[in-house]
Amino acid sequence: MLKIAFIGAGSFVFGENLLTDIINHPALIKDTVISLEDIDDHYLDLMYQYMAKIKEHNPERLEGVSFEKTTNQKKAIEGAKYIINAIHVGGYDSYKIDMDIPLKYNVTQCVGDTLGPGGVFRFLRNAHVMKSIINDIEDVGYKSEKGDKAVLLNYSNPMAMITWYCNSLSPDSTIGLCHGVYGTAAGLTVALGVKPENFRYLCAGINHMAWFIEAWYRESNEPGAIWKDAYPRLRKKLEENPRMEEMERLRVDMSRATGYFMTESSGHLSEYLAYYRKRPDLLEKYRGFNMIFSNLEHGYNYEMSKANSESLDKKIPRKIKRKSIKLKKKPSDEYASHIINAMETNIPFGFNGNVINKEGGLITNLPKGCCVEVPVFADGQGLHPQGGIELPTICQALCISNVMVQKAAVEGALESDKEKIYHAVLLDPNTASVCSPVEIREMVDEMFEAEKKWLPQFRNQ
Repeated sequence: MLKIAFIGAGSFVFGENLLTDIINHPALIKDTVISLEDIDDHYLDLMYQYMAKIKEHNPERLEGVSFEKTTNQKKAIEGAKYIINAIHVGGYDSYKIDMDIPLKYNVTQCVGDTLGPGGVFRFLRNAHVMKSIINDIEDVGYKSEKGDKAVLLNYSNPMAMITWYCNSLSPDSTIGLCHGVYGTAAGLTVALGVKPENFRYLCAGINHMAWFIEAWYRESNEPGAIWKDAYPRLRKKLEENPRMEEMERLRVDMSRATGYFMTESSGHLSEYLAYYRKRPDLLEKYRGFNMIFSNLEHGYNYEMSKANSESLDKKIPRKIKRKSIKLKKKPSDEYASHIINAMETNIPFGFNGNVINKEGGLITNLPKGCCVEVPVFADGQGLHPQGGIELPTICQALCISNVMVQKAAVEGALESDKEKIYHAVLLDPNTASVCSPVEIREMVDEMFEAEKKWLPQFRNQ
């Protein structure tokens, strides 16, 4: 029997996509238990009802799959070979604090889930729960006679900090998964005017700041078609079609400055740098017309996510009441199901994952032991990160500016050290562009006080 646990399964849109991916692989529906866990009974029950309805409507195909639900994390993890994590401790209440308090100090954030004050405090709220997940995996998770252990597939942000933290607690336990690389690759094929099979790349860096350091295209997939450097064609296409550039003006601006395209939307990217968010006129100048990917407004992602969540409360019951729920024709591009399938069937699958830069061997000019995003292959023998990659100096430097924030935050979490958390925010490029050290300390102290109910590990300080 194969058991897969989903921690934070009440996240309906994301959970629905991943779960219907898993049951789309023939190898994963022969004798499988999928355990759904969440602390929110209401949304957990909705997800369970929906998956049970899918099985009811597809009885022959899903005969070998069973679903269970629980609010007991340890019970969900017990015997599980793969654990998918998608938690967000504190939900929208804490998220609003992450947005509101920094704004008082002129620190604006569009998303606030990866770096800066929002990213650091989201990490701290998740950290003590992630520690309990790691402990449960080591205590009751899958262990084979030959020494194979359960794998934690993390989707929660801040991706790099959480993955780094978990692997510090239990080496080789966790891989971080994000759709930034394949999502950006899909966008580049559109910009280049080529089919996906005619585009290839080498992308590496850190989560939300991985660089397409090499990119190639071919005119067709006919035998003998020549692979060419994609960057000259991309630059030409952007010049010929200004409207295309305006969709992501800030990201295109950084690609021109550095010479390389990177993985995150303009709203995300604006937070990881010191260049854009410090002045209203710059935000206005680089705001594109695509309101999802190029919106730079403070708190935009919070408002959008909250509105979407509220609308789901009406949509989910209607989805459950459908007369027929068909399986999708193929899995989405999200990595989790493909990784599990590759490890179960020994049919290799390549993707970009977040792993530890052991001995500096994966990305040779980023710090040893940090969390990097590199090409990885999964097969029956496990996960195999690809290394020996050297970033161009400009990409290296920008990544390191973010890595040091992550390093200070992870050390602060491991040691329950508030001073190192202050140092993490002090090192943040966006925060440093508008705040003095004294102002940053005041802001961090205020956030600790406002979020203390979600930070039990710091209560004695």
